[in-house]
Amino acid sequence: MSRGRDALLAALESALRELPPGSALGIAVSGGPDSFALAALTARWAQGRHTLHLLHVHHGLYEQADGWAAQVQSLAGALNAACHVSRVQVPVGQGDGVEAAAREVRYEALATMARDCGVGHVLLGHHLDDQAETVMLRLLRGAGPDGMGAMATSSQRDGITYLRPWLDIERARIVEQAQVLAVDLGLALVDDPSNRDPRYARGVLRTQVFPTIAGHWPGYRHTLSRFARLSSHAADVLAEVAEADLLSMRRSHPAYGDTLDLSVWRALSPARRSLALRAWLESRGMAMPSEARLAQMCHQLLRAAPDRQVLLQHGGIRVRSYRNLIMIDCAAGAGKARPAPEPAVQADPSCEVHWQGQASVPLPELGGILHFEPGLDGVDPQWLQAQPLRVTLRRGRERLRPGAQGASRSLKNLYQEAGIPAWERTRLPLVWRGSTLLFAAGLGMDGRTPRSPDGVTLRWESDYPGATVSRPHDKPPPNAG
Repeated sequence: MSRGRDALLAALESALRELPPGSALGIAVSGGPDSFALAALTARWAQGRHTLHLLHVHHGLYEQADGWAAQVQSLAGALNAACHVSRVQVPVGQGDGVEAAAREVRYEALATMARDCGVGHVLLGHHLDDQAETVMLRLLRGAGPDGMGAMATSSQRDGITYLRPWLDIERARIVEQAQVLAVDLGLALVDDPSNRDPRYARGVLRTQVFPTIAGHWPGYRHTLSRFARLSSHAADVLAEVAEADLLSMRRSHPAYGDTLDLSVWRALSPARRSLALRAWLESRGMAMPSEARLAQMCHQLLRAAPDRQVLLQHGGIRVRSYRNLIMIDCAAGAGKARPAPEPAVQADPSCEVHWQGQASVPLPELGGILHFEPGLDGVDPQWLQAQPLRVTLRRGRERLRPGAQGASRSLKNLYQEAGIPAWERTRLPLVWRGSTLLFAAGLGMDGRTPRSPDGVTLRWESDYPGATVSRPHDKPPPNAG
């Protein structure tokens, strides 16, 4: 056995030694020399230890695709392994290009096949040349340290663990063994023309860029791989710094969940402000903004006057600052950020409610549910039933007396004191009995209404996030928005 084959088998042994004996193992096989050698040598190593499943994705992008699938099936027969072929369609004309689209479809197909045959680990034939190409492409696309880590020897995706045992081995050594193995098995190797197709970025690197680089720096593959490894370490350190900064500034808000203390964020250095904001947006499930857009967001948050509300639109998500908090206006109860729906209401909506003792009345035209709950010294239920109630949105100049004593005050001032942002006030309804304002969502009942020991209190439950997530009698947290 050659030293080249020994190195390939040793790398396989190192990657697979932790797998439970008898477990099923998948191998992604395109039919090219890399995956051919991977399948053949894994079959020799795994004999009597694991059941093997060869997984082939038929993209249909080249006329030779049917032949490649047939070759993989022949290889599976020669190795006494199961073979699974998934025919997929690659969406063309998308912004990320055919390569990226094919990669996404390929991983989806591999995961589906793996789950169907009870496979939790799938081997991939990526090698040192693939790693160098990945690093160079990401560098040319302007990736930062967190994007320069390139491929990992082990990664999780869609519940499947992908293993790349040959990332430190040059492709030439793998092809050499593949040719020998093909002769031993009586099979032919296939050639994927996309490897040299100048329409694809990797094809340009393989045929034009890297041959020139190799003439001056023959060790470029190992250099780029080392750069990826160091970038990954740097990205880990930056992630730890960002997490430590976020820990010091995260504030829980009853309506908006995970928010940031604006003053603590502003006290950071410019680089750490950008890093923390980006990490927070990522933790909330938002698409990452470009470098220019992130800088613009930081500038607006940094320069805004203390009494000014900031609204940042990003990917359909509204990032706001209010009362020293940075918050995301997202759908209520959502773990990940998504656009907060606006109430589907008319320009000046109003509706009548004939309350006859029911616990709640849905008002979809106003975007929520009006609840009627027993309350000590609440509104007299007989008085409440004697006349229809009218529910509207604010028109301006309305006044409410918060308690039994004291004068009435403008809703604007009361909402400001309660920490309810201006954008929320426009979607909080008012309940009237005739010309008497009975209830203002987010504030509570008017103190001038007739009371009873077995009275009723009103509560508004909104379909979208807002200050009314907490009941009116709950105290808002410090600096709440």
